[in-house]
Amino acid sequence: MIVQMKNALEFEIHTRLDGALARTGTITTPHGTIQTPAFIPVGTKATLKALRFTPELSMQIQHGIGADITFAFDELTTLFHDYNYQVESLEQRTHPWAVRSLAEHKRLNEERSHRPPQALFGVVQGADYEDLRRQCSKFLGEMDFAGYGLGGALRKSNIGNNVRWMCEELPEDKPRHMLGISEPDDIFDCIENGADTFDCVSPARVGRNGALYTKFGRVNITRAQFKEDFTPFDETCECYTCKNFTSAYLHHLFRADELLANTLATIHNEQFIVKLVDDIRASISDGSFYDLKKEFLANYYSKK
Repeated sequence: MIVQMKNALEFEIHTRLDGALARTGTITTPHGTIQTPAFIPVGTKATLKALRFTPELSMQIQHGIGADITFAFDELTTLFHDYNYQVESLEQRTHPWAVRSLAEHKRLNEERSHRPPQALFGVVQGADYEDLRRQCSKFLGEMDFAGYGLGGALRKSNIGNNVRWMCEELPEDKPRHMLGISEPDDIFDCIENGADTFDCVSPARVGRNGALYTKFGRVNITRAQFKEDFTPFDETCECYTCKNFTSAYLHHLFRADELLANTLATIHNEQFIVKLVDDIRASISDGSFYDLKKEFLANYYSKK
């Protein structure tokens, strides 16, 4: 059902975590609501390598798809680019492209007033440099974006600080989407430091290789121990895979190179992360976040 809305996106904050930037909230779009923090599964298989993108073309494609939330065109730099290159990237590409993306986005929303309005998020870059992250956050924060993507190259050991630098500068009343994180410790760090939503292809990627998530870490279903295990892979899991198939069957599918193996493993892994983030959201509300973080990470990384 499509809800008639004055704005393309609304965000309400419910609770905050003492001593950190984590919060719970609700994002409302024309097509539904999202309780935050939230994990948003993604899947891409781009075939546009020969297409020369511009901010305007990027906006036109995203509007054509009909996405409730779109992202400004930006340059994704790497940690191998030095400081001077990062400065040049922000000043000559990411910042001016954000201006052009926003202008085209507004034009398209006005042109397509017969359709539900679409929201645009600016994307913060700056690699692993605190001053650049804060500068970019301030620059984009003064623009009329509906929310913000926390993007770019991030050093895993510094991911929490990096997210905090951005969230301390961005508008408090707008949602922040973390672009592409993977491991549970990253999820806890990013949420604790202000990320409201995030995406990741890792659950599907590792699932296709036979790695399934458990509370004690990843387990490879192709191991011989599962060949004659006719119990669910995880009896506590509510996913379709664990409710309907045995570990032995999953083992067989992978050994036989059946495509169904990829689907069933991905379903399980996506549900695992969704459930984890549901638990994190509840722990922020009831004040048990730090206890959950300590217990979960101790179990998940106990084999390392």
